[in-house]
Amino acid sequence: MLRFAGGPGAAVDRGPKETGDAPLVLIHGFGGDALSWQFNIQALVKGAPGSIGRRVLAVDLPGHGASTLDVPSGLGGVADWVVRLMDAAGVDKADIIGHSMGGRVSLLLAERHPDRLRRMSLIACAGLGSRVDAAFLHALCTLETLDQARALIDRLFAGAPPNRDVLARAFLSRLADPVARGPLTRLLDRLVADIDAAPRHFDWTQPLPPLQLIWGEADDIVPPPEAGAIPSHIILHRLPGVGHMPQAQAATRVNALLTEFHA
Repeated sequence: MLRFAGGPGAAVDRGPKETGDAPLVLIHGFGGDALSWQFNIQALVKGAPGSIGRRVLAVDLPGHGASTLDVPSGLGGVADWVVRLMDAAGVDKADIIGHSMGGRVSLLLAERHPDRLRRMSLIACAGLGSRVDAAFLHALCTLETLDQARALIDRLFAGAPPNRDVLARAFLSRLADPVARGPLTRLLDRLVADIDAAPRHFDWTQPLPPLQLIWGEADDIVPPPEAGAIPSHIILHRLPGVGHMPQAQAATRVNALLTEFHA
């Protein structure tokens, strides 16, 4: 547990700390936590063949996991919170990997703290112009039954995954907890307001670090960008048959893309 102003902040911290490479900081989506990256952390620590390994921090954002239940007043405040967690962990500059809402937080981090980023990968990123299914996010905050949890899992994976019931029970245990639900509801209001206020077409002329996008083509929670919405100089990997959780559903492919890009 990391202690700092606005904390505490929890993070899964793996890999060597003195390699000279920028650590990888993983930022999960709404309703998730560091375990959203359970199929990725070890592969990213190991890195490319012949490498000495990489430090990886998978954070629990405010209102999620074991981190503080005090949620900042907006997503920009969440980005600032991530920087304070990086300071507490001794991370000066990082490669950022963000999923869904965590992608939006990553973009704000790049805008507000450009000197703290080296490279960035965004997976199913909210806030790039495509719509976000707010009804799905509200359903996460009102979850009450196992059948509801199964339906949410099926939406996330664009079909029932092999471990559907295990995931559904974990969802129900975590998201039906009234203590956890309050911060999520407050954060959801801020997320929806942030996305509603964002321009319909993302401003690609603003300074950004080297960037790649990864999207499941079957994602209907944050659908892939329309043709022509992403400039040709931005790397966009579209994964056929994959839903909103590429890092879990297509972990081998996503791990390869992340390892290569962040080498």
